Amino acid sequence: MVSISRYKPKMIRQFIDDGYWGAELTVDYWERNARHRPGAEALADGSMRLNWAEAWDRIDRLSGALIDQGFAKDDVVLVQAGNSAWLMLFRLACERAGVIPVFLHYGFRRREIEHIIRTTRPVGAVVGGASEKFDLPGLYRDLRAEHAGLRKIFVMEGPGEPEMPSIPGLIENPPPGPAPSAAAVESRLAERRFAPGELTSIVTSSGTTGAPKSIEYSVWPRLASGRVYIKRLGLTSGDAVALFLPLYTGPGDMFYHTAPQVGARQILLETFSPEAACRLVETEKPSVVILVPTMLHRILGHPGFAAEVFASLRYVSCGGSVLPYEIGRRVEASFGAKIVQAYGLMDCGAVASHAADDSQETRLRTQGKPLDGTEVRILDEHAKSVPAGEIGEVCARGPHCNGDYIGDEDATAAAWRDGFFHTGDLGRLDADGYVILEGRSKDIIIRGGQNISAKEIEAVLAHHPAIKEAVAVSMPDAEMGERACVFVVPAGEQDLTLAEVARFMKARGVATFKIPERLELIDELPVTPGGNKVDKKALEEMLS
Repeated sequence: MVSISRYKPKMIRQFIDDGYWGAELTVDYWERNARHRPGAEALADGSMRLNWAEAWDRIDRLSGALIDQGFAKDDVVLVQAGNSAWLMLFRLACERAGVIPVFLHYGFRRREIEHIIRTTRPVGAVVGGASEKFDLPGLYRDLRAEHAGLRKIFVMEGPGEPEMPSIPGLIENPPPGPAPSAAAVESRLAERRFAPGELTSIVTSSGTTGAPKSIEYSVWPRLASGRVYIKRLGLTSGDAVALFLPLYTGPGDMFYHTAPQVGARQILLETFSPEAACRLVETEKPSVVILVPTMLHRILGHPGFAAEVFASLRYVSCGGSVLPYEIGRRVEASFGAKIVQAYGLMDCGAVASHAADDSQETRLRTQGKPLDGTEVRILDEHAKSVPAGEIGEVCARGPHCNGDYIGDEDATAAAWRDGFFHTGDLGRLDADGYVILEGRSKDIIIRGGQNISAKEIEAVLAHHPAIKEAVAVSMPDAEMGERACVFVVPAGEQDLTLAEVARFMKARGVATFKIPERLELIDELPVTPGGNKVDKKALEEMLS
């Protein structure tokens, strides 16, 4: 058993007594739906469509296969794969078999992956297939040779091979010999069942302060958040929920925990593009789509956009960054659906959301009301509550919050102070208690909903021989919200180009989405009045 240390026994009992947490796991809802609605459609991606009975059969067999492969209770397995029905089924099988998956950003490369291996000590990994741009299975072959604990590598789909079998192959080609009885299988699964407060998965941050952090997740806070969404939006088994984001994101994680509770149909978009998104909505006719503002901007600007395609939608659930008001107005006018924003952080958990009966102005100008049981405080730089309506740092606590940072006590202590998670976001509470975000205190750039650490960019470029100083800042962008720009003071007379910056960072294993998209050469960096800090605000103003 791996308990999350922040969840003290008294806290767990209180959350259970107050009705926020229960005994159920997310996978239990799949079993329940398979019993009561076996023929109803449960899950679809671009190549697979399963009803609840078919999905449960695969989850059940895959759970047993994980045990047959030698995975013990609380073993850790890295998961780095794109959206697919098999990814969903694998996660559910892990939950049932007592195995802890670690979800990695699909763009992570050696630099980030090795850090996560050192932090979480996995015994296995499941990865997506090779592409023209990158051989991910090849990288993991190398990592297995270099890290003795990383014993078993699987590919998520495809034919697989003897040293790297596929996840579907585990149930299509079971080991020889008689299969254990159903009672024996249930007995060994019962011994592995997670209990409230235990670690059930690990999610990695994008690396907003350098190396990515590994965050303790447990299903119970996420299920509690899902129940609030269900209540506020009136979701039922008649809904179909489409996810345009990767499953490893915060909204993706909420999708995983929410829809099965009411037996709603779940639809995965494997890779986002405006064309693919419009095609999915036209074909599948979801009632809810989950995305980020950048995606909405790209869909609205797509030459083939037709508003009537989106007539099936009741809600457009938007998170990841603040939605521009005018885009929200245009979406509601075009789609005939309500925008509902959700505010939370990968590190903290869900914090606030809207309800179906909130007014349009409330839904487009705020990030929602704190979830049931969540206490939000707006604090000044001295950790004192500010008067109502004034701006400060948004801090939260309650039954929807995640655990600590694994292997990083300093970061945990900095984030969790006096029982509250300090988000680093600046905001205020309006007269009705709705959260309104006003900016960020953390030094991060949010590119299309993905967090980029300015400090990480600066630390890598500090080693370039042609760079004396480098400072990364955010530049506004109509499509992505923000992009990274790096200001460089050159070392000597050497020429430096954006292409060379990209080459240098890629060679050091930095994920592609983190690489700056604009380079500005400058003779001297501006400093704040005290003279001891670079004036990043002045640099950002140069870009406006």
